[in-house]
Amino acid sequence: MASESCTISIKLLIDQETNKVILAEAGNDFVDTLRTLLTFPLGNIARLVGKYPISQPGCLNNLYNSVENLGLNSFRSHACKSMLLYPRSIHEDKSKNLKLLIDFTEPTKCSCGELMSREIKLWERDAATDETEGVLCKVESMFFITDDLRVMQGFPGHLINFLSDLGVENVNHIAVKVLEIGPEEISHLLSHSLLSKTTFTDVFLRKQENLSSRPMVDEQFMLGAVNMKEETTKNDGKISVNVMLRKSDRKIVCAKASGNFVDLLFSFLTIPLESVLELLRGKGSLAVGSISNLFTDLDSIFSITKQKAPKGVILPPFYSCSNEFPDIKSLQPPEYFCHSDWETKRICLSRTHCRFSYTEVVKLLKLLDPKSTKVNTTNSRGYVHSGSLFVVTDDLVVKSLSSVSSIALLQEIGIRPADVEQQVINIGEAEARALLRACLCSSSPLSVLLDVKQPKEEPF
Repeated sequence: MASESCTISIKLLIDQETNKVILAEAGNDFVDTLRTLLTFPLGNIARLVGKYPISQPGCLNNLYNSVENLGLNSFRSHACKSMLLYPRSIHEDKSKNLKLLIDFTEPTKCSCGELMSREIKLWERDAATDETEGVLCKVESMFFITDDLRVMQGFPGHLINFLSDLGVENVNHIAVKVLEIGPEEISHLLSHSLLSKTTFTDVFLRKQENLSSRPMVDEQFMLGAVNMKEETTKNDGKISVNVMLRKSDRKIVCAKASGNFVDLLFSFLTIPLESVLELLRGKGSLAVGSISNLFTDLDSIFSITKQKAPKGVILPPFYSCSNEFPDIKSLQPPEYFCHSDWETKRICLSRTHCRFSYTEVVKLLKLLDPKSTKVNTTNSRGYVHSGSLFVVTDDLVVKSLSSVSSIALLQEIGIRPADVEQQVINIGEAEARALLRACLCSSSPLSVLLDVKQPKEEPF
C-alpha cells in the first residue's frame, strides 16, 4: 500500500566541472511515479505545486485561485466548485499500488450535500489481487533519465552511448549523489518540468534560483506549428468575448466574458496533463519545459497511447461540459448495486445485482450529476451560470463582473482612457488550443490570440 511518508531513492550523475546533472539513475518506482504525474488533471497539478514556495508554470495557478476565490453564487451548484478544485481522473484508482502516494481525492458527498459518514467498499476492487495494477513496470527495472527528462532503459550500452554523445571523455569527473525523493521533491520536479530544459539540475543543484524570474517564452515561438489563420476560418460554435486592448503595446488588459467562456477556461483544470500533451501534439506542442520529452519517451517505451481506447480525452462521469474541446468526452456513469446485510450490518457496493448471501438486500444506486441543482438529473452542462458575466485579465484572473468596480479596475491597471481600444474576439477550437497551451507557458495568454483576430469595435 502506498504511503505519503515513503521516499524513493535515485542516483544523480553530476558533471563536477559544469555542476550540471548528466542524468538520473532510477528504478521502476520512480518512473511509475513520473508516469502517474502525467495522469493528473491540471487542477491537481496547480494544487500540488501551490503547496510549496516554488515557481508556478504559466498562469495555471491564477486560474485555479480564481475558482477558489469566486463565491458559490457564481457556480451552478456547490459541487461545481469542488469538482474544479479537486478534479478526478479515470486513472486515480490505479495509483494505489505505487510506492509514493500523492492523493488528491475528496470524500464523496451524498445528494444532501453532506460528506459520507462511513467508507463503503467496492467488492470487486477488494477482491482484486494483482498488486501490479496500474504500474508500468511489472518487474524490477532500471532507467536512465536525462536532465531534460528523456527516458531510456538502464542498459550499460545506453549510458556509454549517451556519455559519448555528450563528449564526456573522463568518467572520473562524474560524481554520484544518492537522493531520497518524497512528495515535495516530486512537486518541484513537476513544476520545473513545465518551465525548464534542465529539470534535475534546477531542482537539486540550483535550489536558490526562482524560475519565475526567467523571462517567459515569446508568444510567437510558443504557438509553434499551429497555423492559426487556417484553423480559425470556421465560425460554428464560437464564443464571443469583448476585450479591452492597450494600444501602446497591443496587449489585452482584460475581457468581459459570459459564463460560456469561463466554463471553457475552468474546464482546462479538469484535463489530465497527458491529454493536454496529446491535444497539442501535431498542432504545436509546448515550446518550453521538458515534460513533453517525458510523455513522448514513456509513450514510446510502454506504448501508453496504443493501450487507450477509445481515442480522445476521456474524463470521469459528469466532468465534460458543452463549452470545451470536441475531443473531450465523459465516461458514462457506472452502474452500482448496494448490498446491505441486515444480519451483519455490512454494506458494500458491487457491479452485480446477485446476492452474496440470503440475508442481503440489493438496491440499484443512481449516480446524479453533481453540477445540476435539479434532483435526479443525470446530465447537465457547465460549471458556472451561463447568464453571468465575468472579468478575465490577460493573466487569467477571473472575477465576477458584479464584484468589480470599473473605475477601480482602471486605476489598478494604470491605463489611460486614450490608450484603450475595444474589440470582439471569437473563440473556436483552434483558439481554445492556443489558450490551453498559453495557460501553461505564457504570462499573458489572452494576448496570444490577437495575432489572428480582425478588429471590431464593441462597447465594453
